[in-house]
Amino acid sequence: MRLSCRALVFLAVALGSTSACATPSGARSTSAATSHTQEQQLRRAAFDSVVRLVNTDSAYKLWHAMLTAPDIRAAQLAMDCEYQRLSHRYGAAGLRAIKKMSDTLWKHDDPQQVSAMRRRLEGGSPPIGRYTCGTDSLPAAPEWLQLYPP
Repeated sequence: MRLSCRALVFLAVALGSTSACATPSGARSTSAATSHTQEQQLRRAAFDSVVRLVNTDSAYKLWHAMLTAPDIRAAQLAMDCEYQRLSHRYGAAGLRAIKKMSDTLWKHDDPQQVSAMRRRLEGGSPPIGRYTCGTDSLPAAPEWLQLYPP
């Protein structure tokens, strides 16, 4: 599922407004620390909800294509560009989703085939410049997703 920047901002605002609805009118926080903790929890919940929505199927398929790719460097470049696209579109949430996907990446594959692919990948990686993957023309992640620590 792809979310537009507008939808991501709406999600963040909606999650942020839930704390205002939960607090009775006229009631004030007893301490700045409590308020800060609640704000952090809302930000974390918004970030985690975006992570769950990032579709990493494309990156997963590209990794598996590398197992049998005749040109391992071309396949590696395709996979690296997909990582760059996900990171560009979803910021740190894209990187976190990729990390979560990596936990199960080779779970159902032949370990010998995975080892052979890793040996083929040893050495240099294809160079990636600013315009290599074409992300410059894609919409970027909202700033709050770019700045959130992965």
